[in-house]
Amino acid sequence: MITHKQLSLADIFTDCQNKFDNDKYEFLSIPDETINLDEIVPVSFVSHFHAATGRLRRHLLYPMLKALLLQLIFSIPTTSLLIVFLKYSQELRDFCGFDVVPDASKFTRFKQDFLLDLQSMFDHLADLTEPICHCIDTQKASMLLFDTSGIEAWVTENNPKYANRIIKQLKAFKKAKGMDGSFDPYKAAYGPMPSHAAANPAIQQMYINGHFCYAYKFGIITNGLGIVRDISFYNKDFLAAHPGIIVGKKSDSPDEDKSLADSKALIPTLKDFFRKHPLIKSENFSGRRRI
Repeated sequence: MITHKQLSLADIFTDCQNKFDNDKYEFLSIPDETINLDEIVPVSFVSHFHAATGRLRRHLLYPMLKALLLQLIFSIPTTSLLIVFLKYSQELRDFCGFDVVPDASKFTRFKQDFLLDLQSMFDHLADLTEPICHCIDTQKASMLLFDTSGIEAWVTENNPKYANRIIKQLKAFKKAKGMDGSFDPYKAAYGPMPSHAAANPAIQQMYINGHFCYAYKFGIITNGLGIVRDISFYNKDFLAAHPGIIVGKKSDSPDEDKSLADSKALIPTLKDFFRKHPLIKSENFSGRRRI
C-alpha cells in the first residue's frame, strides 16, 4: 500500500536547497516552469518595449527581466556583480536567454526607460496573486496593514561621524549642566540637523529604531499573510499629487513629526492603492504607530 506524505514548507525548502547546491540546471528549471512571464508582464509593457526605435533591440524584454529576477533570487547587490555572474556561468546565461551579456549601461537604461512599466508589472502581479492569498487564508488575505520606512542613501549625512559630532557635543553639555536622564542627547540632536540631505531634497531625515538616518521614505501595504501589496515612494511626484503631506520638521520631537507625517500619508496611500486595485477588498485595517 502506497502511503501519501504531506509536503511541508521545510521539505520544499530542503529540496530547493539541494538542487541549488548540487544541480544548478534543475534549480533554475523551477522558476522557468513556475513563472509565466506572458501572464505577469502587462501588454502595455511589451508594446512600449517593442515600439519603433529606429533599430532592432539586441537584448529582448524577457531575458532582461529574467536577469533582474536572478539578481533578486541570489541577492546580488550590484549590477556589475550580476554581469560577472552572467559572464562566468553558462547555466545563468541559458536561463536568461542571453547570447551576449548586456553591459552595465544597458541595465541602467532599461530600468530608467521602463520604470513606470516595471511598476505597472508589480501592480499587475498584486492582482494576480490576490486569489492565491485568499486560497491560503481568506481572513488574513482580507486584512491590510500599513507602515512607513526608508531606504538609507549613500550621502555624507549618513556618515556616523556626522551625527556623532553633534551628539558628543550635547552629551558634554548635559554633563556640564548636570541634567537628569530626561534629557536625551540623541533626540536633542534632531533640531540642529538638516531636514534633508544636501545632495538630494528627496532624501529625508528620519529617526528609526533609535538612530538617525537620511533615507528615501516610502509607505508599504501588506496583507495579513505578510505579502506585500503595494509600495509608494514619497517622491516629488507623489507629494505634488498629495500636497497635504508634511515633509519638513514641524516640531522638536522626531517621533511626533514621524507620527504626524505618517498619519498624513496614510489616506493618500490607501486611496492610490484602491484606485489601482479596485477588485481588492479589505475588511480589516491596521496601521502601526510607534510610541
